Amino acid sequence: MIDVNAVRSGQVTKWERVATTRWGAYVSDVEKRAILRGHHLAGTPRTALEIGCEGGRWSKMLNDLGWQMICADINSEALAVCQRRIPTAICRLTRPDDQTLPCPPNSIGLLLCIEVPPLSYADWFFREATRSLQDDGVLVVVTWNLLSLRGLFTHAREMAVGGYNFYKTSYPEWKKRVLHNGLRIVHEEGFCWFPFQRESDSKLVPYFTALEERLGLRRMTTLSPWVVAVLQKDPNRR
Repeated sequence: MIDVNAVRSGQVTKWERVATTRWGAYVSDVEKRAILRGHHLAGTPRTALEIGCEGGRWSKMLNDLGWQMICADINSEALAVCQRRIPTAICRLTRPDDQTLPCPPNSIGLLLCIEVPPLSYADWFFREATRSLQDDGVLVVVTWNLLSLRGLFTHAREMAVGGYNFYKTSYPEWKKRVLHNGLRIVHEEGFCWFPFQRESDSKLVPYFTALEERLGLRRMTTLSPWVVAVLQKDPNRR
């Protein structure tokens, strides 16, 4: 997905560099499978929106699959990288306090929100997702689960030191929220069970991620630290 030579020459963004580590590659692989599942579920490529696109690696993949991309991010430098990679994309610079998505109603066939913590648990985001998606449109989103051991530990640590807390709510509560906003869960997969740092390049990563799969932990989303979900708009509930 990411050219190592481009990483060395400084032509990629922070999270693209992270994706070249062993843990980063594992996380990216889980996310990529979910995005491709969303792509197939959405059907014929049309207009897609990635919110929090950074350098646009996922948008580029979808663009190559035939999607017309709208790419949004709060980082102007990262967005410029995205625009260079996908000249046909409509790139929108957004603000952290925005509470609308940069698209008309019922205009989006596929919406990505991959590792964007402030949005993954924001009520306004799910209302906007429902507004923006076409009937049967698809949302692929990563969320963080307070009900996991990792979530409880991180939540307590960040509360003590005043750091940024990704783990705002439990996954069962999160599911209720998305269902209330007219979205149904088509696919869900848990991951990041073992306590490696986000940028870890430990040689132990492949062994623990293989163990995670062998033990069936990815199916235990209620207790999983991270969950990637593929959601579909349910027009009958709006």
